[in-house]
Amino acid sequence: MMRFAVEVKVGALAVVGWAAFAAAAQPPSERVARDKFIPTFAIKYGGTDGWPAAAEAARFDLLVVSSSIGHARVHRSTAGNAWQTLKRLNPHLKVFLYKNGPALYNVAPWGEIGRGWQWIKTEHGPGSADRWIAVGVKYGGPLQGRPYPNERLMNLGNRNWQRYWAEEVYKKYWQADPSPGEGADGLFADNCGYRMPWQGRWHLEGHPEEPDRPTDYTRGGEHQPELYKQHIRRFHRWIVPWLAQRGKRIVLNFGNMVRAPEDWLELDGQPEPVFAAMEEGAFVHPWGKLGREGNFVFWPERQWLSQVQTMRRLRHVRALMNVHGPVGSDTDGIRRMDACDASGHRAWDVLWYALASFLMGYDDVRQNAYMNFTVWGYSRFYWLDEFDPKYLHLGRAVGEMQKVAGREGYAYVRQFEDGWVAVNPTQQDARAVPVPRGQARVLDHDTFRSPERQPLVRTFDLPSRRGIVLLKPGRLIGNGDNNKR
Repeated sequence: MMRFAVEVKVGALAVVGWAAFAAAAQPPSERVARDKFIPTFAIKYGGTDGWPAAAEAARFDLLVVSSSIGHARVHRSTAGNAWQTLKRLNPHLKVFLYKNGPALYNVAPWGEIGRGWQWIKTEHGPGSADRWIAVGVKYGGPLQGRPYPNERLMNLGNRNWQRYWAEEVYKKYWQADPSPGEGADGLFADNCGYRMPWQGRWHLEGHPEEPDRPTDYTRGGEHQPELYKQHIRRFHRWIVPWLAQRGKRIVLNFGNMVRAPEDWLELDGQPEPVFAAMEEGAFVHPWGKLGREGNFVFWPERQWLSQVQTMRRLRHVRALMNVHGPVGSDTDGIRRMDACDASGHRAWDVLWYALASFLMGYDDVRQNAYMNFTVWGYSRFYWLDEFDPKYLHLGRAVGEMQKVAGREGYAYVRQFEDGWVAVNPTQQDARAVPVPRGQARVLDHDTFRSPERQPLVRTFDLPSRRGIVLLKPGRLIGNGDNNKR
C-alpha cells in the first residue's frame, strides 16, 4: 500500500495556465452546473417510497438509482419518464442504473438477467467447456455468498460471460418494452473493485456448512488476488468502449481509498477510464464494531489524509465520495439531521466535517468528485442547504491545503477566494488556531445563514472531527458576489 506523509506541502495552485486546458478537456455536457461549489450525488435503492419532489431530486448532479420500472415512473411527466423529467429540470444531471457487476450473479427474480440462473448452470456450469460459473476447490460446485445468499460467484475471466452479462443488461435496461433506462446515462456496477467480493466468505451452493474457495483464484490452497485483479481490470478496459459505442457510461462501486490508494490511481490512469467510481466509506462510515453500536466511524488522521490526497490526484475518474452513518432517531424526514449518534455526534456537524474534508481534495477545475451525505441509508434522500451555492459558495480554490498549528493541536486549512475551509481530523481539539491572513468570521451549520452576526476573529478553536468555514471580511457566504467577479 502506498504511504502518505502527514505533512502537506503548501503552495499556490497554478490555475491560470492549466485551468483553461483542463476545462476544455471536458465537454460542457460532462461538467456539473456552472455555479456549483460542491457537486453532489444521491443514492436511491429499495422501494419507490422515499423519493423527494422532482424539483428537489433534480438539484443533485448525479443519481444512482434502482433499475426498476417503478422508479422510472416516479416522476414521469409530459417530458417522459422520471429520468427525462429530471433532466428537463437539470440538463447537467447524470443518472446511472444499479446492477451487480459480472463478478456476481443475483439469483433473486428481480436480479436475474438473460435466460436465468438455471440455464447458466445447465449450459455453462461445473464441467462445461465454456464455464461461466466459479466453482469450489473442495466440492467443485457453484459458490454461494454468506453475506448475501442470493449472490453466486462467477468466473470473471471468461470473456463470453462478460459479453453475455453486458448484452443482457443492456437489453434489459434499454431495449425492453417498457424500458427502465430510457433517459439514463449508463450503469452503476456494484462489486467492481480490484479485490474479489466477500473473499473467504463463500460456501457450496445450498450448503452454508460447507465453506469453499474458487478454483479460478486459488493456487496451492491460497487466494491469489492478482489473478482476480487481472480479470476485473480486463473487464473495465473492455466495457468502457463497448458501452460508449451505445452512448452509455459506467460508474463502478470500486474500493477503499484508505487501504488501496494505488488501485484508484491505476484506475485513473487507464487509456479509456470509467466515468466515475465510488468510495463508499469516505471520511466517515458506519462499519465495524463502532458502527454496529450506532456510531459514525471517523477514519484516523493518516487514513483520512490518504483519502483526501488520493482524491486530489485524480485527473480522469470522478470520485463519488459517499458519507453515511447512523443516528438515534425514529423520524425519516429532514429533522433526522438534528439527531446524534451513540457518541453524541450531531448529523449536521458530521456533514460539515465531511464537506470540509471533501473540499480539501476537490479539484474545482477538473471537477473530479461528487459528494453524498445520508443518515437515511439508501432508502431516501434530501437536498441540504449546504449544497446550494446560493447559501454556500466560497469561489475558486486558490491554494492547496496546509496544516496550521494552534496554541494546542492543529487544523488543516485550504484557501478559497472568499475565505478558508478548516477541518480537524485528529482526536485532539485544536485551540487558538490563527486565521491564515487577517480576520475571518467562523461559520458552521448553525451560523452560516446569518454570517453578519458572527464577530471577526484572528484565531479560532476547532473541536476534534469538526469542520468550519472562515469567511473573509466583506465577502458573501453564497455566490452572490462570485458571479460578479
